[in-house]
Amino acid sequence: MTKAPASLAGLIWLTTVAAAEAQDFPLPPPTRSAAEAAGLPRVEAEKLSRDYAGKRVMLTSKSELIQLDLRVDGTLDYADDKGVTDTGSWSVTARDAGTLCRRFSKQMGGRTCDVYFAAPDGVHWFGYDPDTGRWRDTTRAQASK
Repeated sequence: MTKAPASLAGLIWLTTVAAAEAQDFPLPPPTRSAAEAAGLPRVEAEKLSRDYAGKRVMLTSKSELIQLDLRVDGTLDYADDKGVTDTGSWSVTARDAGTLCRRFSKQMGGRTCDVYFAAPDGVHWFGYDPDTGRWRDTTRAQASK
């Protein structure tokens, strides 16, 4: 796997900043280590299991806006801002003091997992790839802003 040039990474970050501001999402620290250094609290497994279910909106590192409906039975519905819909499942594992994983049925092809940190506003959660430490998404309950 090759590393993106710094100029490309900077452009991606600027696009993310613009998308976050446009959707009223707080700007996340770019990496898990930066979130830890900022003193953001980890969202532990128990809280993930209890509070992640329901209707959520998510802004991804690719500037996608996604609507999720996560049911307590572990199933989910997915819809993005490009009109793509899907179904799948979600679960919380004990890995890394609590990791939330989502698997999509059709075109998404595979599983994504995140460790979450609570944003200072107490509403949003910043999700980081547990393997690379890079920011992947910011999520909140759909009714919250």
